[in-house]
Amino acid sequence: MKKQYTHGLATAVVAFALAVVVIYTWPAAISNANVIPVEKIRANKHPKPEWWVAPDQAAAVELSHQTPVFVEDVQMEDLLLRQQRLRRIGLGIKDIEHSYLWLESPFVNTFENTYGPARFMHSRHAAALGGDCAACHHYRPADTNASETVACKACHQEAFKPEHRGRIGLKAAYHLQCMGCHEDMEMGPVACEGCHDENVPDHGRLVKLPPDPAPTQVTQECLRCHDDAGRDMLASAHWLWQGPSRYTVEHRSSVGCGKRTTALNNY
Repeated sequence: MKKQYTHGLATAVVAFALAVVVIYTWPAAISNANVIPVEKIRANKHPKPEWWVAPDQAAAVELSHQTPVFVEDVQMEDLLLRQQRLRRIGLGIKDIEHSYLWLESPFVNTFENTYGPARFMHSRHAAALGGDCAACHHYRPADTNASETVACKACHQEAFKPEHRGRIGLKAAYHLQCMGCHEDMEMGPVACEGCHDENVPDHGRLVKLPPDPAPTQVTQECLRCHDDAGRDMLASAHWLWQGPSRYTVEHRSSVGCGKRTTALNNY
C-alpha cells in the first residue's frame, strides 16, 4: 500500500513538473514559430442584393414625389363637430390607404436642406390617437366630391403663398402638428434628430488643406467652420483632464500627467 502511494505521488510530481515546463516554454515556442494569424471574416450570410429595395419604402418615396392638386377652399367646420361627424360615418384606421409615409417634398426644402426626410408610421399614429382622423386632418376640401382626409401637402405647400397668406407652408404645418402633439401627449421626439437624419455636407468640397498637412493645419481648418465646437471642447472633461482621479487607485490625488500638464492638447 505504501509502495502504491509513493508511486502515485511520484507520478503527480512528474506531471506537475511537465505542466510547469509547458506553461513557461509554450508562449516562447509559439512566438518563435512562423504562425500566420487567422484573418477574421464576418461576411453576411444572407447579403441583400444590390438591386433590392423594400417595397413599402419604394412606394412611399414614389408617393412623396407626387404633388396633389392644391386645395383652394376648405370647409370651415368646428373641430369637435368634425370629429363627431367622422366617427358617425365610420371613418377610421381601416380606411388608411398608406400605412407608411416618407415625408419628403420640395415645399419643405425650399430654403435649406439640412436634414433628411422623416419616416411617418401613419397607421401607428392613427392607432395611438384612437382612430381620431380629425386630430391631423382638421379640415376637408370644400368640394363635396373630394376625400375627407387629403394629404397635408394638398392644403399646405409653399410658405407665404401670395393667394393664401394666412395658410402656413408645409414645413411649418408638419412641425406644428407633429411636435405640438408630441408635447401635449408627452410622447415622441421634439428635436430635429428625433425624426430626421442630418444631411452631412460633402467636406471634400469644403475643406482646403495642402497635400501633406500638419496636425495643427488640420485643427485650424476644422475650427474655421466649427468654432463653437472648438470652444466647447476647451471646456470638456477630456480637454481638462489632469491625470489620476482621487476616486480611483488608492484614492490618489497627485497629478503625474494629463491633458493640462505633459500631454499634448493640439489634436
